[in-house]
Amino acid sequence: HVEHGAVRLVLTILFAGLVSVAGVLVGLWWAPFVVGLVVGAAHPRARIAVAVAGAVGLVAWLIPLAAIDRTYGLGPSAQSIAAIMGFGHQAAVPVTLTLVVGLLLGLTGAWLGSAGRRLAVR
Repeated sequence: HVEHGAVRLVLTILFAGLVSVAGVLVGLWWAPFVVGLVVGAAHPRARIAVAVAGAVGLVAWLIPLAAIDRTYGLGPSAQSIAAIMGFGHQAAVPVTLTLVVGLLLGLTGAWLGSAGRRLAVR
């Protein structure tokens, strides 16, 4: 017998992940923020909502980035961006910063959704 809350959380993670990845793939780079808003507003525990939405945001930007790397290769472009940023040719720097943006979109969306939920409940 599986707890109803655990099943609901897993389904939330899967659905949020699919919507976020689909959004990013069609050019809606801000999709993890909107999904985070919904997760934060819908889930009663802010810590869980923020963690889930942050992970979803990270993965939502990681999957398209990995697909582009596999298809075209990110090496030369990432090295050029790193050089412009002053990091020599360390391609990992712009790739890491790109993934941090996805993470922060999910985190801030869930935080705002959760805060709005708490205000609405009061």
